[in-house]
Amino acid sequence: MNFPDSDFWNYSVQIYQIPEVEQACLSLQNGIQADVNLLLYCCWAGDNKVKLSSENILQLVAAAHPWQSIIQPLRDSRYLLKNEVTILDNGIAEETRNNLMEMELNAEHMAQLAIEKALDLSSMQQDNVQPNCHLASCNSALYLLQLDSVSSLDDVSESLQHLLDAIYQDPEAIQSTLMAMA
Repeated sequence: MNFPDSDFWNYSVQIYQIPEVEQACLSLQNGIQADVNLLLYCCWAGDNKVKLSSENILQLVAAAHPWQSIIQPLRDSRYLLKNEVTILDNGIAEETRNNLMEMELNAEHMAQLAIEKALDLSSMQQDNVQPNCHLASCNSALYLLQLDSVSSLDDVSESLQHLLDAIYQDPEAIQSTLMAMA
């Protein structure tokens, strides 16, 4: 597929290759149903010197929501095929899983395009005082706190810190920010 250029997608691909980022993202996704694309967007916004508001987060969630209705069944089907469905020919199962993974990745890419379009970061006020890791921490925490599965930042601070440490490698600044928000 030929997708339009996307700074957010390029950022996400680069960040997701950092050791421990994938594991940290999947832990939040599987543990509290966090949308990895929104977590990455929160970091991308921070790296663009933007501190998101609650209203911004709601706009992003609204843009991502329809895509989760497409992505989640693909992910569930891939999991079932790998772990719970008995197929006599493993080659067919593997090829089908690979096809599902490709469709899921394409849907994730389209979701990111929709999320990126939801807010125009270039027109938003930049915070040139706070470091990127502080802004990303604030953005990510604000997103996670709006999830029904999260009642307080204490519920997710360890997992969130693990993700942000992997990306920014400044655990003291991240821990300080998260503690101040708790």
